[in-house]
Amino acid sequence: MPLEVGIVGAGIGGLSAAIGLRRAGAHVEVYERSNFADEIGAAITITPNGSRILDSWGFNNDNAHVVESAGMRMVDADALEPVLTEKFHSLKGEFGAKMGFYHRAELHRVLREMAQSNDGSQPGRPVVLKLGEAVAHVDCENGVICMDCGVQTTKDLVVVADGIRSQLVKNVTGRKEPAKDLGWSAYRCLIPMDSVLEDEDLRGLFDGEAPGYWVPCNLPDAFYMVTYPCRTRRGQLLMNVALRHTTQPQNEDKEDWNSPATVEEALDVLLQKAEEIKVHKLLRRDPLDKYFRGRAVILGDAAHTIPPTHAQGAVLAIEEAAALETLFSGVGCKNLVQARLEVYSDVLKTHMHIVQHLSDTIPGMYDEYRQKAEELWGGDDGLYPREAYNFSAPVRQFLYSYDVRAEIEQGMRKAGM
Repeated sequence: MPLEVGIVGAGIGGLSAAIGLRRAGAHVEVYERSNFADEIGAAITITPNGSRILDSWGFNNDNAHVVESAGMRMVDADALEPVLTEKFHSLKGEFGAKMGFYHRAELHRVLREMAQSNDGSQPGRPVVLKLGEAVAHVDCENGVICMDCGVQTTKDLVVVADGIRSQLVKNVTGRKEPAKDLGWSAYRCLIPMDSVLEDEDLRGLFDGEAPGYWVPCNLPDAFYMVTYPCRTRRGQLLMNVALRHTTQPQNEDKEDWNSPATVEEALDVLLQKAEEIKVHKLLRRDPLDKYFRGRAVILGDAAHTIPPTHAQGAVLAIEEAAALETLFSGVGCKNLVQARLEVYSDVLKTHMHIVQHLSDTIPGMYDEYRQKAEELWGGDDGLYPREAYNFSAPVRQFLYSYDVRAEIEQGMRKAGM
């Protein structure tokens, strides 16, 4: 008999888990608190270690209107002079997949279509997505999902993927695991690319350049801005702008950017072209000691809330979904669930912790988070150099070469599976 699986949360992590477990042969139901029509948000990057998995699932990049990243231009925030230029043309040859920029709504839409498809494009039974279903509690040992309305359902496996403000992590770990303020804030907006190129002051920064990151930065002050393109369902090309700076405790208005004047001038022009600017504090969750209990496992932002320093948040969730796919492929006995979740935790725990700490570290600098990553790794030999910037070649090699399926298969062999 196929495993009966319940997934709490239908974000990128929850839908990825649904696809992976569907492909493994399970019967999957997803419970989503909201009644969304589409995922909201700005742009998102999927690096090759995530793209390899999406490609293996038959993810249709054309349908998702992906923009392939060709490289990164990091510039000094004071003079806008080049600091580092990286080309990404060899990513597929090096790591088996490309780096893609997506409008978050488009990535989410295609994942949802894949999970629910009944046209034969995906193996297994279509996922059942239940919207407006808020989960109040999970009895992890018995696999019981308790809804806000009082209804209960029992599953062989429960995946907790209810996001950054998860209310269910405590059911797995046995204690509250609040997301903490990193002391940084991020401003985000989307701007029509046509509008950018029509402006005389901005045209020279982007016209004729291949799609990629443009990153003005002043790293000692923890300031950097990241821009890159994405495309809507209607094909409109947008520029995603994300600005990170140290949160000012006395005043958190968007005008209090701690940034050089030259960048402020560029931002003034850019942001006048944005219809809406959103601001939020960047949060982190301390690495968890426990990722499963009984029949329940935590995945995605609920497991590891991290800033987008290396674009690994969603990618980690996709990797974890592939791990579950590998672990439960062809498994039809609920008595095997806990032993396989033990392998999941044994294999992925250190990897998740290291990626969390490295994502919390300001690129090119040494701090307590980098120190913790080195302690977990057993020193700095094998990690990328401390002075390496994000998306530089040493960082790419360390993160993108990680093969979660191979690691899980090795863990299963060690466990005699």
